[in-house]
Amino acid sequence: MSEREHEVQHEPQVLEGDDELPRQPAPPLDPFTPEPGPGPGEHRAFRAMRLAWIVVGIVVAIVLYALVS
Repeated sequence: MSEREHEVQHEPQVLEGDDELPRQPAPPLDPFTPEPGPGPGEHRAFRAMRLAWIVVGIVVAIVLYALVS
């Protein structure tokens, strides 16, 4: 039985310990950590974008009405 794990292979680093199965060490940090949610500025931007779509829809309706009439 080994006292400590020891390096078997350097690249990629593989460790060998008491369990006899060579395995790679866990990465220090997850490279992708999602944000908890949109910030206050993003809420305002999406609210303004929804209002802009309403205005665009009204303008398209007026133009179509003018073309048909």
